[in-house]
Amino acid sequence: AASCVEPGGTCFCASLGTGPGAREGFDLCLTEILEGERRFLVEVGSEAGDALAREMGLPRAPAADRVAAAAALGRCAGAQARRLDPEAAAALVGRSLGSPAWEAVARRCLSCGACTLSCPTCFCSTTGDQLSLDGGACGRTACWDSCFALGHSYVHGGPVRATLAARHRQWVAHKLAWQREQHGAPGCTGCGRCITWCPAGIDLTETVAALRQAEAAGAGGRP
Repeated sequence: AASCVEPGGTCFCASLGTGPGAREGFDLCLTEILEGERRFLVEVGSEAGDALAREMGLPRAPAADRVAAAAALGRCAGAQARRLDPEAAAALVGRSLGSPAWEAVARRCLSCGACTLSCPTCFCSTTGDQLSLDGGACGRTACWDSCFALGHSYVHGGPVRATLAARHRQWVAHKLAWQREQHGAPGCTGCGRCITWCPAGIDLTETVAALRQAEAAGAGGRP
């Protein structure tokens, strides 16, 4: 793994607790130290990582380097302008399924799927069949899909989520609330890629803020 010490303009991972430094699940984690001669602090996170570090003959890092790496991560977290409270956002989305804020954001959405294609945790798929020209062979493959596509929720008789508002609500609710219920962690990492790549400039954190404002105004609840 590699920690981040220079955030992008759309990042908000620090508020979600998913960054900027890796906390678990790695063998070795590299954190770049920007002070003085640029170098990397290597943190061992597993027995396999420890064996590899020993094989490479890596020396034990001096305390000054560990302090510098921690300071770099702190500066990175502090430089992020966007914030999102994962617990509060999950509860808010659950209370706001009927909010008019979904219609407002849907008027800007192009249903292009750029957000889902750039998201590191989106995994929706569909299946496709291929038949050879001579009819002698066929195959079925899984293809990456987007929940913003009209046909994604199609069942006999039509799509379950026929409106853009419903599809946008599905995506946000899955990222912030339902995956948290299922797996104990939100489906959003705070990387900001969906914000960066959206051609309409839709910002997930602004959508949550709009839901909060609508709730304060007495609008929202179940659809």
